[in-house]
Amino acid sequence: MTLGERIGNLRRDAGYSQEYVAESLGVSRQAVSKWETDLSSPDTENLIKLAELLNTSVQFLATGKDFYFPEGKPAPEKKKIKITKKFVIKIIAIIIGTMIFLAAAAYVLIGLFGTVRFDSAACSGGYSTFLFDKYSEELTEKFLENIENSEERHPVFVSARPVGKEHAKMNSSKRDIWLTFTVLGEAKSGNEYAYSVTFKGKRIWYDTYKWTSVSINGDFGNPYFTSISP
Repeated sequence: MTLGERIGNLRRDAGYSQEYVAESLGVSRQAVSKWETDLSSPDTENLIKLAELLNTSVQFLATGKDFYFPEGKPAPEKKKIKITKKFVIKIIAIIIGTMIFLAAAAYVLIGLFGTVRFDSAACSGGYSTFLFDKYSEELTEKFLENIENSEERHPVFVSARPVGKEHAKMNSSKRDIWLTFTVLGEAKSGNEYAYSVTFKGKRIWYDTYKWTSVSINGDFGNPYFTSISP
């Protein structure tokens, strides 16, 4: 923007005519017109008078920068946000939505990464019983699959079943859990063999576990361990 354009814009904003500006400065209207069309420029004295008349600064007229309001005239008020019922409802909706999102995120994170906690029924005994009811059949099948592939000497089993729910035990550390119970295997000979078996699992969601290993406690005087087959 040129000097002339700034003079013309400020004059029109103030509601002044070229004649009024010319009369106030003691110059001709043609002189003011030439200033605004950049055919000529006001001298320093007239530039100072123009700045005072148009309520601006010499710096702004000359460069377009460093605009300020002279002392005694307040700067225009900042635009205030109009608070309406619709605006308040929108803000409340955003807050509620954010809280729901955070709660859901916390629920997922706790479910995936939180420390194993016993159920509200009471102690670890209650939770071990819960785990026995939920996983004993599945884990017994994994026991059979893995004992067949063991290099240790074991009878050939035709079936197996979990027993002694009331004696099931569990331990936990953060996301890891260990469940111990008795598996009764029936061999081809018809004889039954009782094994104390410990299964290790990792929580993948609250009370849902992925079981990763099985160990037979003290079988033939030697502990037996193998990774669970997928």
